[in-house]
Amino acid sequence: MIQRASFLSGLVALTLSSTWLCHQAMAQNKAEAAVAHSQSKITTASTVTPPVVPSASPSAAASKPLTGTAVHNDEGQKTLAASIEQIQKAEAAQLGKFRSGWTMYLQNPCHTGSAAAEATLPQGHIGWTFPAEGPIDSSPAIFQGIVYVGSDDGNVYAVDEKMGSMLWHTKLGDKVKSSPAVSSGMVVVGCEDKKLYALDAKTGKILWNFETGDRVSSSPVVLDGTVYVGSWDGFVYAIQADTGTLKWKFQTEARITSAPAIVADMLVVTSHSGSAFCLNTADGAVRWQFKTGGKIYSTPLILGTLVYFGSWDKHFYAVDLLTGKTKWKFDGVESFSISPIGMNGRVYIGNDDLKMYCLDATTGKMFWKQGLNSPVPLLSSSPAISGERMYVGSSDSNIYAIDIRNGGIKWKYKTQRPIISSPAVTGKGVFIGSQDGNLYQLN
Repeated sequence: MIQRASFLSGLVALTLSSTWLCHQAMAQNKAEAAVAHSQSKITTASTVTPPVVPSASPSAAASKPLTGTAVHNDEGQKTLAASIEQIQKAEAAQLGKFRSGWTMYLQNPCHTGSAAAEATLPQGHIGWTFPAEGPIDSSPAIFQGIVYVGSDDGNVYAVDEKMGSMLWHTKLGDKVKSSPAVSSGMVVVGCEDKKLYALDAKTGKILWNFETGDRVSSSPVVLDGTVYVGSWDGFVYAIQADTGTLKWKFQTEARITSAPAIVADMLVVTSHSGSAFCLNTADGAVRWQFKTGGKIYSTPLILGTLVYFGSWDKHFYAVDLLTGKTKWKFDGVESFSISPIGMNGRVYIGNDDLKMYCLDATTGKMFWKQGLNSPVPLLSSSPAISGERMYVGSSDSNIYAIDIRNGGIKWKYKTQRPIISSPAVTGKGVFIGSQDGNLYQLN
């Protein structure tokens, strides 16, 4: 997205060029002594070519664009039923565990971006605004009545979910474009100063920090006592959540700005190299690598035994989680930059043709598409769903509410600047940041 934004002028160019730097997080150890002590225990996963390397060539696209194309793979159908059942059980348990809150980017480690349906749907009325001292590209996390969000002013803010009043703020070393993850009394977030931070959720006190080799705009996932995050240095890191010490790291082929997606013992991460990697969560060993024809900025979505992600090669892919083989791909008019979400057998994804699409999760068949206004051909904010509504921000400065049944726009609310932040949804409403420096709560 940085390269694509080079043709833009003025403020909009700067705004959108930072878009895909936003989503994702984490970095550095508790103390130098702990670092030295832990080095002997660190596993660096091999970057040797993995055994399964399916290739998705743009030349294999269907002749008609915007119609999901199923590619049948007999090998993928022979996967052991026991493994499929294991994934399905693990996913159901994980979604149930995270169902009640919005504790990380796109709600849960599978990144379905869907919240529990509320009896009363938000109608687009402003509840409150909270002013930061700089643009808010970070997406909010919400837990036990507190909204956590980062800002380009270098602060992480804790804001009362009901009133919009500030509870605390903590200054870090640079811009905070990563989205926070909340777990076990900690807020974990990445920073442009190359570090991942863990803060006390009640006070904002820095508990530890972990240093990577470059910026951390990836959003962290905290699961079962481990923090997983990518960095611009091309590594994905697994870090002990209570101490900030490194468990393992894996080198991809280029910078990572997406968040890892996790189910059972499998982690999927995408890279600007155009590859998606499936790793073992225990040690970072490679299960498979999937190569596309363009850069990948979007965070993977896991639904059932499939993982979904878009690429700058203008294709949106559904890949078998166990084999790394293509299930189907959807041909776009432009690149796919934002992250997909999904629920109830459907996947929702935005294309840089400025349209949101609803696809069948199993076949890639398109159910509907809806255009969004924008001054430039780029989408920045990834959507979120609650009940029959999908909420998404746009570079035209609006927050849109879309009916997921037919794609109709129900309402929109205009902020003062473009929106890169992705919304979080709870029973208190829709929460989203804007580059005007405000955090908005809409009900």
